[in-house]
Amino acid sequence: MSPSDNLSLQITNHKLNSRNFLQWSQSVLLVIRGRGKMGYLTGQTKRPKDGEPDRATWELDNSIVMAWLIHSMEPQLSQNFLFLKTAKAIWDAVTATYSDLGNCYQVFELKTKLRETRRGTLEVTEYFTLINNLWQELDMFYEADWGDPEIVREILEIR
Repeated sequence: MSPSDNLSLQITNHKLNSRNFLQWSQSVLLVIRGRGKMGYLTGQTKRPKDGEPDRATWELDNSIVMAWLIHSMEPQLSQNFLFLKTAKAIWDAVTATYSDLGNCYQVFELKTKLRETRRGTLEVTEYFTLINNLWQELDMFYEADWGDPEIVREILEIR
């Protein structure tokens, strides 16, 4: 754990509430991946046995990642995960509770926003950014299997 890892327990402006798991998780993953701590969420960074020299470091790092997760949630949600023992346990429980890639309500809400969004007084670049963000968020709800990698490459070039 480097000194900069511990400077702030707030790692994202997106506080998890009951309706923003996708935005929250992407934001949290960016920070945790950037700080080299993904293994604590995936379980790849295993807890050393009692007495092993790396045990204290693992406990410290795991506690920091746990604190990052807890402090990135609304208080009424975080209390549900406060007593779990590992960052992986928190991540898995939050994902099981709030991740729903088939969430019809959120898909409907995004499609409604896309349909109702107008340029109005927005600059063209602001309008494009708004629409593009809505499309990217909507894309998170669909797992596309395009089959042909060439088609995927062409679509990504268009975007």
